[in-house]
Amino acid sequence: MRFAMTGKITIRGRHMKKKVRVLLFIMVCVMCAAFSGCGGSQEEEIPMGRYADREVKLPPGTFDYMHPCPDGSYYLYGLDTELTYVDAQGGSKAKDRGWEKNANIHVKYEVGVADNGAAVFAYAPRFWNDEELEARWLSGDICYLYFYVDEKGEKHALEPHGEGYQKGTNLNTFAFSPEGELYAASDHAVYRVNVETGEVESLFATEKQVKSMVFMGDVMLAADDGKAYFYDRAEGKLLDGNGALDVFLSSHSSGGLVMALGDRENEQILYMGCRTGLYRYIWGGSVIEQIADGQMTALGDTQRSPRALQVLDNGAFRVMFSGNYMVEMYYDETLPARPAKELTVYSLEENGWIRYAGQLFQKEHPDVLVRYETGMDGDNAVSREDALRNLNTRLLAGDVPDVIVMDQMDIEQYADKGVLRELDGILQPYLDDGILYQNIVEGMRMTEKNKIYSVPMMVYLPLWLGEKMYLDGEDSLEDIVAGMEKARQKHPEGAILYTLYPKDVLLQTMPVCLPAWTGEDGSLDVEKLTAYYQAVRRMWEIDCAGFDDAGREAWQKNNMEWYAPEDMDMADIGFNFQYAAQQNFGETWLQLGFLMTPQVGMTGIHVTKANMAADWQEKELEDTVTYDAYTGQAGNVYWARTIVGLCEQGKEPKLAEEYMNLLLSDPMMRKWWLDKPRNHSGLTIRKDSLGDILDIDNIEFGQTMGFKDPTGVNHPNFWPTEEEKQWLYQMMEDASCCYRPGTMLEECAMEVGVRVLEGELTPEEGAKEVERKMAIAMEE
Repeated sequence: MRFAMTGKITIRGRHMKKKVRVLLFIMVCVMCAAFSGCGGSQEEEIPMGRYADREVKLPPGTFDYMHPCPDGSYYLYGLDTELTYVDAQGGSKAKDRGWEKNANIHVKYEVGVADNGAAVFAYAPRFWNDEELEARWLSGDICYLYFYVDEKGEKHALEPHGEGYQKGTNLNTFAFSPEGELYAASDHAVYRVNVETGEVESLFATEKQVKSMVFMGDVMLAADDGKAYFYDRAEGKLLDGNGALDVFLSSHSSGGLVMALGDRENEQILYMGCRTGLYRYIWGGSVIEQIADGQMTALGDTQRSPRALQVLDNGAFRVMFSGNYMVEMYYDETLPARPAKELTVYSLEENGWIRYAGQLFQKEHPDVLVRYETGMDGDNAVSREDALRNLNTRLLAGDVPDVIVMDQMDIEQYADKGVLRELDGILQPYLDDGILYQNIVEGMRMTEKNKIYSVPMMVYLPLWLGEKMYLDGEDSLEDIVAGMEKARQKHPEGAILYTLYPKDVLLQTMPVCLPAWTGEDGSLDVEKLTAYYQAVRRMWEIDCAGFDDAGREAWQKNNMEWYAPEDMDMADIGFNFQYAAQQNFGETWLQLGFLMTPQVGMTGIHVTKANMAADWQEKELEDTVTYDAYTGQAGNVYWARTIVGLCEQGKEPKLAEEYMNLLLSDPMMRKWWLDKPRNHSGLTIRKDSLGDILDIDNIEFGQTMGFKDPTGVNHPNFWPTEEEKQWLYQMMEDASCCYRPGTMLEECAMEVGVRVLEGELTPEEGAKEVERKMAIAMEE
């Protein structure tokens, strides 16, 4: 029936349905507008406000310690710098405490300063007056003596003694209470020390070395890396602990942790600064709250450890770091609480230069969070192989960083897999304008693809150093062997090169030879590899001829005691500690190494020459000590450092490109080196930056990097002469053959090379074995 009536109402029904549809549409629009208005405003209302930081300019000098005072002033102290008072407005004045006049002070270690400027410090003397302590010192047990200076500058030796204190126990942490009482901590106890008499009262035992002490009324909080101790000074007893603080200390103390007390609305608040950020804890509570993220402040810089924290009346904080650096952390309401964008930077190992650039980039882009991640952060036991495996798993899952540092990675493999973005377009303007050393950049071009996928920010240059009669302008591998032959004829005993183990010979020679083993088609040149193995085996034989087995074992043991912890690969000692920095070469006649930084590197060469000429190593030199480029088999080699690439599938390609341009900028390259002159990152690939660094007149740096000759006379730093600068510039212009550690070929040639030097394989067999292993690896 309904169907029978449909013809009658068709026109009217269509109009009604149309009206209904229009009404529904209007209602939906109104509702959407209402909801979108409400919801949209919430999405657009980005939470604002977070802590930022700015650098605090310190007075002249190098400071290792800061003591904050309640009125906003503070004291600075350096192991080689006198006590300096800085008022709340930043004015400074050195306090003459006269301890430098004590000629018997050899090395200062720990220090404590009171609010009124009184100070105590631990030191080692030049001459011992205590036979017992001197005997312990000579046996390798470092023992401290102590010195106290009151607020008026009156000073006297402090000799700790008393029940519960064992003579010779080192006090490593000092703190003065607000009343001026001195407290100190050893690696197993906390003490109260009478500064007038030296009498020591043992207060309580600790599980580890206490590193921080703060005072709230009669209660002292002493903290080590895993436990907080609350001590009632009036009652003379330990109070109940705090589980929340213990857990926090256990998980946040790596890299340094500092404490300070502050007030807020009649509440006592404990503030704690560490690598992950700034935290607050209301005294007596159970909750620890993060108020500043370390990733967005200087606290996250793993190149610096926090040394002291000061709470200011305006809600800001001062943080003193290692490396003579201080910042003021302040709350900025104009910054988004959490940046809307995120730039991810990855490297296998911590790279201070990359982290430094991230901090600068984040300050220039407050809406961007630079997340710097490392595969091996130093606080865990992840191996390089495990870190690479984790990275590859992450890449396969689509979790791709925007920027990747390729040091210790096989660049060709990642380029072949499509991980890396081609950089020719970014780099070409720099090359067209002559800003970068072109041969160095072109040395990164992948042969088969004819494209550049990564670029080093810094390079090392290979050098040899020795008496002119052994290597006079000769630098090939065969020349090194011939020079060693001459040296061995004149000096039948001892080492010629610093080669504790077979691997040391390979570490010193492979960087300047490995690039020559691969043809343009990527094939292995077995003939050149055979020649290399023949040469290095002869070098090892020459060095071994200067020792019998017992003598070499004694030499190895001596170096183990001086240079390496038990878990270090002893084969790397010569390379890492002796050769790379071109300093402290040991009892050798020829040195092979790398120039790592312009000023310090040239200084190291001059110091070594002076030491050798001054009979530092008890050698009788017969000729002038000289140095020059070391080419090996490849010629014009440079060691690429801080090799940066951009990922093809990165989420923020434009930001990644801006970050790359920051890395390549002159201010970045100069600022890093001048701000941290002792971080020997390498020689910059920017011509103007390298020239500026060589031309600086940094008197303070020159003083700190001077040296003392065998007679005890101090000498200032050696600055490169104009002739040396031009020599270095020309080496940079000529450098065109890139050595990149971490390739499969290097790992394979190193493993087989040890077997060749130990006599398990002949050079010919070794080269064939490398060829076989590489063929299998390529198939896999």
